[in-house]
Amino acid sequence: MVILAFLKFLLFHGYHHFYIHVQGSTTHMGSTMRLGSRRTLFQTPDCITAKLYHNSEYVDERHRHRYEVNPHMVGVLEEGGLKFVGKDESGQRMEILELPSHPFYVGVQFHPEFKSRPGRPSALFLGFILAAIGQLEAYLCQHQNGS
Repeated sequence: MVILAFLKFLLFHGYHHFYIHVQGSTTHMGSTMRLGSRRTLFQTPDCITAKLYHNSEYVDERHRHRYEVNPHMVGVLEEGGLKFVGKDESGQRMEILELPSHPFYVGVQFHPEFKSRPGRPSALFLGFILAAIGQLEAYLCQHQNGS
C-alpha cells in the first residue's frame, strides 16, 4: 500500500514519465524492440532474484520489449522504497526491481516465461509460488547452506 500511495502522489504532482520508449520512432514500431538474450548484472548478491537464480553476479534472459524505466526517475522510485537490483551491462538500463519490505515484489524487463518449461520452471516463477505458500525463506536458506 505504501508504494501505491507513493506512486499516486508522484502522478498527482506531475511525475508522469516512469518509462520511456526504446530508441526509435514512437509512431513507427519497426526495429525498435530489444530482442534476444541479454545479460543482467546483479547490483547486490543479497537480493531475492540473485538467490533464486543461484548466481550472485548475473542472469541471462530473453528480452522482447520497447519500453524501459526512465533513468531520470530511478532516484524518485528508489526514494519510494523500490530497489533496482539488476542493470544491463552498461549500467544504464534498469532490468530488475524489488521491494525489500514485501515478501515477493519482483519486477523484470525480461521474459522469464521464454525459458520456463513444465518440469523446469523459471527461477522467478518458482520463487513466486514458494512465496505464495510461505516456503520462500526456507527454500532460500536451504539452498544457501548447500543442501
